[in-house]
Amino acid sequence: MVQLEGTYTFNAPQEVVWEAILDPEVLSRALPGTERLEKVGENDYQGEINIRVGPVQGKFQGKVTLTEIVPPESYRMVLEGQGAPGYVRGEGTVRLESQSDQTQLSYSGQAQLSGRIASVGQRLIDSTARSLTRQGLQSLDKMIQARMAAAEGAPPEEIPEVTPPSTTQVATEVAKDVISDLVPPEQQDTLRVAAILLGALAVIWLAYKWLLQE
Repeated sequence: MVQLEGTYTFNAPQEVVWEAILDPEVLSRALPGTERLEKVGENDYQGEINIRVGPVQGKFQGKVTLTEIVPPESYRMVLEGQGAPGYVRGEGTVRLESQSDQTQLSYSGQAQLSGRIASVGQRLIDSTARSLTRQGLQSLDKMIQARMAAAEGAPPEEIPEVTPPSTTQVATEVAKDVISDLVPPEQQDTLRVAAILLGALAVIWLAYKWLLQE
């Protein structure tokens, strides 16, 4: 069982945030690991996401259905997904509240996991879920700011360019968050150095293999 709850404040009007969290094009670029997301019905979305939780990595293909929609304030969502890592089914709520010229998003939900992904330790699953949520909200915030700048007629050079994070970038951020959550403070620096060295060795090995092919 995975449980998530928290808030995030956007420096944008409520209507703008509401439009963004219902736009599959925006969400597909903001949510970590998302390779495809499309609207297939009035309140139904289908997509594919590639995620890694500890030693388990793979793609999920799934469906998200929105219910109890109260524009521009809240909705409930039900999601189901399956793939090589296992099966996931969950539900949650998203609420928006205007705070002057800002908007606070509140979220809560839970999900049941089965298959290989369920064999990963609970603390690691929870830490990874929190990290992916944080990264997704931060990416969404950047995209909202870029859309607002474009709508206000800002020169192209002043509109921030937002690109979806790569799989490596997402995994690196997850690793940092897991270390912060699960490793005693006195051991964190050592593990970070080890992770950097392992990453450097991986790059060197890939470069070596590429040179051999030339």
